[in-house]
Amino acid sequence: MTMFNLIKEPWLPVIRTSGTREKITVADFVDRYEEDPVLFLDASRPDFNGALIQFLIGLIQTTYPPAKEREWKKKFSTPPSSTELKTAFERYAHAFNLDDEGPRFMQDLDLSEKDGELNKIDHLLMEMPGAQTLDRNADHFLKRDTVTQICLHCSAMALFTLQTNAPAGGRGHRTSLRGGGPLTTIVMGRSLWETVWLNVITAESFSYYGNAEKKSDSDIFPWMGHTHTSEKKGEDTTSQHVNPAQMFWAMPRRIRLSFEHSIDAVPCDLCGGASSRFVTEYFDKSHGINYKGGWRHTLTPYSVSPKNDEPLPRHGTSAGISYRHWLGLIQNASDKNSRIEPAVVVHKFRQERQDDLTEKNEIPFRLWAFGYHTDNMKVCGWYEGTMPLIHLNKEMKEDYESLVSQMIRTADLVSYNLRSSVRKALFSPENKVSGDLSFIDSEFWQNTEPSFYQMLNEFKTALQTKQPVDNLKLRWLRLLKNEGEILFDRYSQSNMISVADPKRIAIARHDFNTFSSPNNKKIIELLDLPLSNSPEKTRGGKTREKKEIQT
Repeated sequence: MTMFNLIKEPWLPVIRTSGTREKITVADFVDRYEEDPVLFLDASRPDFNGALIQFLIGLIQTTYPPAKEREWKKKFSTPPSSTELKTAFERYAHAFNLDDEGPRFMQDLDLSEKDGELNKIDHLLMEMPGAQTLDRNADHFLKRDTVTQICLHCSAMALFTLQTNAPAGGRGHRTSLRGGGPLTTIVMGRSLWETVWLNVITAESFSYYGNAEKKSDSDIFPWMGHTHTSEKKGEDTTSQHVNPAQMFWAMPRRIRLSFEHSIDAVPCDLCGGASSRFVTEYFDKSHGINYKGGWRHTLTPYSVSPKNDEPLPRHGTSAGISYRHWLGLIQNASDKNSRIEPAVVVHKFRQERQDDLTEKNEIPFRLWAFGYHTDNMKVCGWYEGTMPLIHLNKEMKEDYESLVSQMIRTADLVSYNLRSSVRKALFSPENKVSGDLSFIDSEFWQNTEPSFYQMLNEFKTALQTKQPVDNLKLRWLRLLKNEGEILFDRYSQSNMISVADPKRIAIARHDFNTFSSPNNKKIIELLDLPLSNSPEKTRGGKTREKKEIQT
């Protein structure tokens, strides 16, 4: 029976500019580039699309990296042919057999049916209930046995998705190289080729993120050799133990799929496609590769703190992804305890590549951010979003980024004031309530997002024309305050006087307006606004009047 090889098989689901949906080989995503280029990935699940874009970036970074930045720029506008990519990929095709008797893609070479634990195939999916949930009969939202058989295409996607994002899975079941549910950020172009290539760096630059002297198959693809297991303390795999490319091919879980064959084609429970070969079960075992020490994945933002010996990858949260995360995903962010640095590829693009690529035309580059929100072993949700990557002249970049930081930090303060004020309106001070009001935050950020992007363009225009920006700052504050008032009235029960406390609501609303006023000290500091008309003592002890700020 012919082996299923991920380099040779047409298994990659895509959409072309014409709207045509098809499955192609990985080398063919550059085919017909002039007349009908591939635009997007088209998997049956959004998390599979997130995994597949990392698969393609990792494949190009591993097998076809540019030698110099000049080569990178040339191929951005003139991509290689599918034949050229196929030749590059073929050198590594032996590492991409999904169902070989020997080494298998993302599967443990040493694991056998005798020493592995048998699992139903739905356990391979990140969000499905775990063994403890099933034992307690607590699978209320995602029911067991809804996925019983999946095709080889979806098996490969599910396997790569789990190994790339693996959350804690009980004792000895290792998390992914970036921890459970890492946040991934991708610079997006106008086609799938541009998107992949924008997130590839030169071979020399990439060599600093691991030990480039390690060049054996197993140093790059860990399933090609005996597994570096981690039963004992200290049996870790650091970035200096293996080739840097292993960041894309990390294999923390010891898994081996069990393949079945049927005379009649059976439908896949994920994509609906019919196939005579499918998977219903797999074997696994604990204490796989334990990735620790010095890893810096090029697609993930990191938090750097003096308290930690190594940078910590950022993870998805229940807050989703919106402009509130601009600081840290697109530009640096810092607080008293740590500094958040955007992903290597995002920093590279904004600092070195964007100027060159926008010399002749304004390309609408975007940032695609995605990831799971996990809580220990539980997957709570999948979140993704996009943000514009605005091109700036170097001379105005510092001022512009300062303004963006002011806008977001002010929105964060108003959001906090809103949530606190709603809590005061709903509950008396002696009532110690721990209820979750984060949904108010989410709605606030979502509703103000269109205005944020509109204001970004207005701030950019003001800086380009050397116009004052204080009035724009005040307009942004007014937008935030107005949205806050709308949400306060909606959630404070102010329209339900028969069951609410009118006095408490009135005080809470007054507090919100006061704390979100342009005359509030914190607001003045955050937006760097002129001072208000309250008296201010001078160095000589005298008082002077501050100018009133009008909104």
